[in-house]
Amino acid sequence: MEFDAVLRRRRMHRSFTDEPVPIEEVNALCEAALRAPSAGFTQGTELVIVRDPQRIRTILELITTQDWLTNAASHQGLRHSQVLIFPIINQQAYLARYAEPDKAQSGMATEDGWPQPYWLVDASFATMQLLLKVVDLGLGASFMGIYYGAEELRKLLALPDGLHPLGILCIGHPSNPRLTGSPSRRQRRSTETLMHFEQW
Repeated sequence: MEFDAVLRRRRMHRSFTDEPVPIEEVNALCEAALRAPSAGFTQGTELVIVRDPQRIRTILELITTQDWLTNAASHQGLRHSQVLIFPIINQQAYLARYAEPDKAQSGMATEDGWPQPYWLVDASFATMQLLLKVVDLGLGASFMGIYYGAEELRKLLALPDGLHPLGILCIGHPSNPRLTGSPSRRQRRSTETLMHFEQW
């Protein structure tokens, strides 16, 4: 697919069919995510992939509320997600990388030395690249924050201490081609109103 078409078609889907996502496509999604840039080439973002249907249902029930899952048909469709991918944040990997000889002079071997938390930035880069690859493969995805059950989720995913998911990507074949959620109720702002040359 042409890159401009990928950009135009990218949106969040919250309702999926029961059609499986082949492992080859899952691997392609992960490869796209893991080729994202990273500060100091730390490569600190890793991925946890969940494909087991029962584990998917358990996780979705853990990190949402019953009211939220049932208050819209599109939310209920998340239960049909075929793959969950968690971009994992590893802050310590960045602190260790910037303590190495070629980076030590930066003063970024401690958290307060960073002007921006690049462990979050890099995990976000990886997430965006994965979302674009989703479109390229003709799939759909939704990114969700983890507002409930974070500690139980860490245990379920067997994450080592110090590692945390940025969020969750629910992936599958979209069941509803129409816009839903906020984009169906709000107009996209024109680029002219969002671009500021030379100064604000």
